[in-house]
Amino acid sequence: MTYQESERYQRGRAVLAALGNDPDGIASWRDVDPDVGPELDRMLGEWCFGDVWGGEGLDPRSRRVVTLTAVAMHGRVPMIRAHVAGALEQGFTRREVLEVFRHLIAYAGFPVGLFASQTAAEVFAEIDAEFAADGGDGGPA
Repeated sequence: MTYQESERYQRGRAVLAALGNDPDGIASWRDVDPDVGPELDRMLGEWCFGDVWGGEGLDPRSRRVVTLTAVAMHGRVPMIRAHVAGALEQGFTRREVLEVFRHLIAYAGFPVGLFASQTAAEVFAEIDAEFAADGGDGGPA
């Protein structure tokens, strides 16, 4: 059995699917480097999603709020974008995502909360543009 097929990795894939994410998405990390990439994929699948996201004690929505807060605090645009999109796929409304960042202003300051909100608005606009290109009249709430 390869590490991609381990029980923890499969649990991580199941968690990703339950969140509305592509369970094969983490495998793209294998392409970063032939030696390190597979390890990144394994760590994400087994530890991040299999153990942490798949753990007990918090429901998936609470875990997403914690994650949105953490990536906003670090200001890592690709991760903010990915987790805003993930929150929408998980069933969060745009208002709920923005409320997480608005609430964050009181604890992390205006620059952090506003930057994350601006990044979320960019994700919303991209989703709307993709939806319109497919013939819709607006993206998800």
